[in-house]
Amino acid sequence: MYARIIKPGIGIVCLASVALAHQAGLFSNIDSNQRFCWSENIGFLNWLHDAPSQGDGVTVGFDHLSGMVWAENVGWINVGNGAGPYLNDLSDSSTVGVNVNASTGDLSGLAWGENVGWFNFDTASTLNSFGQHARFDFCENRFRGYAWGENVGWVNLDDDEHFVSVNQSCSTGDVLCDGAISYHDYFILSSNITGPDQQNSCTVFDSDDDRDVDLRDIGEFQRNFTGG
Repeated sequence: MYARIIKPGIGIVCLASVALAHQAGLFSNIDSNQRFCWSENIGFLNWLHDAPSQGDGVTVGFDHLSGMVWAENVGWINVGNGAGPYLNDLSDSSTVGVNVNASTGDLSGLAWGENVGWFNFDTASTLNSFGQHARFDFCENRFRGYAWGENVGWVNLDDDEHFVSVNQSCSTGDVLCDGAISYHDYFILSSNITGPDQQNSCTVFDSDDDRDVDLRDIGEFQRNFTGG
């Protein structure tokens, strides 16, 4: 079905090149068991790899992505240089990258593959009505939807088997598995409190696995809260 969706108009002006230098000091928070997404035209994209150093790849933040994706058939794809959120001013390559809406998780902005060109993550205008726009699901610690590669077509972030998530072995309430349960995590929690016996699929805060987010879960969050 999705192959029939009309290509979105992204109106991107060609930029000669974007720096693909490795961002020193970043350690990816992508889950080693869920690190691949799929594009029908270019194959698997690896968001966690060991090049040039072990644990390299993409780092997911509350308002932007950073790092590099490796596509075995087309090479490196740069999602941002770590200094986001990004303005995506095409006259200045250092401002180009993928942003995350801290309230909704919706993705926007651009990634760059030297061999294949631009990837547009702002697909809400085209795919929102299908529930398939590119976004990060804070409650399930994973990406969802589709991004668009101007020269390679759709990139599926939401396949049932092959999808990309952050490490899910972290403490309850640590949305991005960054080792800190902070005010950013609290912001997501506050939007998902339902009370007892009110179904809620926000599993990252459901400390007792009863499919709601209530005072018991809030108490567990408070015990683990680190601040910052």
